[in-house]
Amino acid sequence: MKKALTLLTTVLTLISCSLTSRTIIGPQKAFELGEGRHGSFKASLKNDSDVPLDVYQVPFGGVETKLTTLQPGQQKTVRFNADTKAIFKNTTNKEAVVLLKVTGDTGLTMGGANY
Repeated sequence: MKKALTLLTTVLTLISCSLTSRTIIGPQKAFELGEGRHGSFKASLKNDSDVPLDVYQVPFGGVETKLTTLQPGQQKTVRFNADTKAIFKNTTNKEAVVLLKVTGDTGLTMGGANY
């Protein structure tokens, strides 16, 4: 019984340490996740729209680097180091939707100037 209770507590703790979001990104806009000093995180992504979505990373004080393009319906998991911002760019003239599940450091800022 003690092992079962410990396992249940562990599972509930792991589940509560994630951030889940359905994020809509307007045409020619971007969504930013993380800014400044924070721990590493992993983002499980699904492009739930009819347009491609570009994924970038920017280390604190560094240069923006394109990691991948998610095609419509595509799923992918991307890892981000500590103090690294994730940017999801919609370069099309249609609305984009991304399903996000973030684990790791979930105390991240969200939004961005172009959101």
